[in-house]
Amino acid sequence: MAIRGSRQRSLLSADGVERATAIGVAILKCMNVIQAVAIVVITLSASRRPWLAVLAVTAYGLAGLTLVVGSLRAGRLRRRLVLVDVAIGIGVVLLAPLFQPSQSGQAWTEWPVTVAFLVGAEAGAVLGTTGTLLTLVGLMAAASSWLLYDPPANTRNDTLTNLFAYVGFTLGSLLFVGYLRRLAALADSRAATIRLLEEERTRRVLHTPYRLLNDLADMLRAEATRGEEDDPRHQERRARLAEAVASVHEIAAIVRGTEPASGNLSAELLRLREQFTDLPLVMNIDDINADLPPQAAYRIREAVRSALQNVRLYAHATEVVVYASLDDTSWVVSVHDDGVGFEPGTRRGVGLGEVVVKALEEIGARVEVKSSIGAGTLVELSGDHRWTLIPSNA
Repeated sequence: MAIRGSRQRSLLSADGVERATAIGVAILKCMNVIQAVAIVVITLSASRRPWLAVLAVTAYGLAGLTLVVGSLRAGRLRRRLVLVDVAIGIGVVLLAPLFQPSQSGQAWTEWPVTVAFLVGAEAGAVLGTTGTLLTLVGLMAAASSWLLYDPPANTRNDTLTNLFAYVGFTLGSLLFVGYLRRLAALADSRAATIRLLEEERTRRVLHTPYRLLNDLADMLRAEATRGEEDDPRHQERRARLAEAVASVHEIAAIVRGTEPASGNLSAELLRLREQFTDLPLVMNIDDINADLPPQAAYRIREAVRSALQNVRLYAHATEVVVYASLDDTSWVVSVHDDGVGFEPGTRRGVGLGEVVVKALEEIGARVEVKSSIGAGTLVELSGDHRWTLIPSNA
């Protein structure tokens, strides 16, 4: 059985607005490229310079598809790719009179002017006020140059009319996307305020028993040293006491207003080893030097701890492997055991459903759980470095 977690990020956030803009432009750009290619194929025999028409549509298509792929992968419109697309779009409009059909005058054949509307909208979404205005001037100047070639009356009228369309698409995109970004910034600020208020409320609630928690931690540490080292029950008792001490320290961190984890993912995962000395545990963790946001490292660590708790309670495993790797762009952490596994369709408990899946989805991570009877269980967590650290109730 495989259980997959999906990325569930709020659309009304800075990250959500950027993703939505990238997806919208990608859809329109694909339509534009298909339209341009179809028109060139249909009118190629009537073109003044067929080779130039093919070169123009190829350049426009490659720039557009590169923008689509790069922006979808990044989750936002990439400024560099937009600049390239704008430059090629203006260039194609400028050169169009040299390869347009000699008997032009039909609006549907004048694809360079039509597809350039989206180029202006891209600039409005990414390049800021100055860049947008420069793009608008460039598009209008390139389109106006058609009038120098003594075009048919229909082409002249369409060109003059389209100048106003350039203004609408370009400035409309600048204002609309800017408005969405301001709304998203307000939503993010509200979420951050709610988080701070909730943390302050939690600290007030826990402040009174703070001294008791410290005393309890000392008592648990002393209790963990009692018993025979070779006794399996002592190993399990010691591991559970170590886990309890770690939980006490986390609560104390909340009371102090500090993070319950560092940003060093490798160190955080290795700390779990003493809490599960009763398991046949193997830590296969790369030397991870890159720092993560402490909240992200905390949620990843707690997801691994929850998975190990499930192994302790249900798996009856003879080997448990915790693997972790992180590079400049992505990370992956997994817990694999050779235990009894569980049947497809088994309802997920709070540990797997809430701590592992939902908590990781909130930071934009992916969760995959695979298991079958007699074949053990694999819990794999993965993601990149674009973090969404907003409370789910915000």
